Formats: sequence, C-alpha cells, structure tokens
Amino acid sequence: MAAGTPNLSALEAREQLKQALQSAWVRGSAESSPLALVLVGFDKPETAAGVDILERALRVHCARTHDVFLRRAHDEFVAVLSDTPPAGARHVGEQLVEAMRAEGADHAQSVSVGVAVAVPDEQRDALDLLRRAENALQAARNNGGDRCIGGAATGTTSPPPKGALAQLRDLLPGKKKDLDRKRRTD
Repeated sequence: MAAGTPNLSALEAREQLKQALQSAWVRGSAESSPLALVLVGFDKPETAAGVDILERALRVHCARTHDVFLRRAHDEFVAVLSDTPPAGARHVGEQLVEAMRAEGADHAQSVSVGVAVAVPDEQRDALDLLRRAENALQAARNNGGDRCIGGAATGTTSPPPKGALAQLRDLLPGKKKDLDRKRRTD
C-alpha cells in the first residue's frame, strides 16, 4: 500500500514515516514478529521516469495489505514491511535494484538500498531500526551504489561457516573424541 503523495513537505513526509513506523513497531511487538525497513535512494539525480520505475517496483514488491511505502525525501523512498524476516526483506531490496537495472540498460537511474530488520521489543525503538537502515543505505552508496546492503536481524548472528566443527577439532586434536561424543549426545 502506498502512502503519501510526491508533493509532501519534508515535515509531512517525516511525520507520515513516523506514524507508519510506530504503527508497525507496535504490531511487531504485540506479535513478536520481525519488522523490516527498506530504504531506497537514487544514486544520481532522479528523473520523473526513474521515480515512475521505482514506484511501480515498490507497488509490486511491497503489495501486502500491511506493507507501506512512501517518499521520505527528495531522492529517497522507504518501505515499512511488517512480519518480514531478514531474507524476505533482503529479497525485496534486491528486487528493487534489479527492477531499476531492467528498465534502464544504461543505468541512468540506479538505486542503492539499505535494509534493516528487528523484532520490536522494549530494549530498542523504531528510530534504532531507521538508523540501521540509513547506515546500510550509506554503505551501499559508499560501495559504488546500484546494490542492496543489510538485512540481518538485530540480535542474530551468522551461522558458523561450513566445516567449523572440523576446524575446531583440528585446533584441539586431544579433544576430538570429546567433541564427537558431545555432538552425538546432544
């Protein structure tokens, strides 16, 4: 669901984002479900055609009834995606980048995307999630743009690399049998 119009003032856009984010935060907290922010910024000065392409892509990839996207600033859009896990949010961000690539072979209107995901709770607030999405967007821009960065949920860790247990056994040869026995009894 789209929110807002392109003629909103910066103050109105900020208030609209604050309301959408707070509503999604309350919902996520009540349901203990992940909340994702996808922040999209044009890499070069936007054109009307570029905005049209991005808005179409947002309508397609943020089409659930509780999804909200709106224009945040002159060259930035934001999607608030309730009940969206990190992989899903990352996928939406990558699809937005791909949609812009597909429409413009000359990459005249590429975008950078920053993704942040959290399960709302009392220890954090919605502004923390927004700051993380802003940092991810800036990282995407700093790495050349035309890409999506972010998507890991707050409080999660990456799974250990494949073969991590074998590497641990190699480092601790005397403990190999103990590690194997521990794994079998778990």
